[in-house]
Amino acid sequence: MASDPRFRNNAERVAHNKALVALLSAKLCRQPSEYWLAALEKAGIPAGPVLYYDEVFTDPHMLAREMVAVWDHPVTGRFASLGVPVKLSATPGAVRRPAPRLGEHTDEVLGEVAAAK
Repeated sequence: MASDPRFRNNAERVAHNKALVALLSAKLCRQPSEYWLAALEKAGIPAGPVLYYDEVFTDPHMLAREMVAVWDHPVTGRFASLGVPVKLSATPGAVRRPAPRLGEHTDEVLGEVAAAK
């Protein structure tokens, strides 16, 4: 692939993306993700797995980075959602409450808009 003119630079790779994806997919499916992650790490290429939804909430790295927020929602009950991905020491973000129910904050938002006029 390195000598294929369709992939010699980023513009060519973008122009021939379907062919590139087909070739890479055919190669990558021959080994499990762990194999490719180790090979990429050894080559100094940053990489990480793409997790399935159920894997995200039990992944040790996600848990260590406090990327899982667990809520008791008034309608759906207990559920997990993603936390704040960017960790800033001076201005840390936080998920403070679950997603609102339909219309839950309508009066509050409309009140703020009216007060701003």
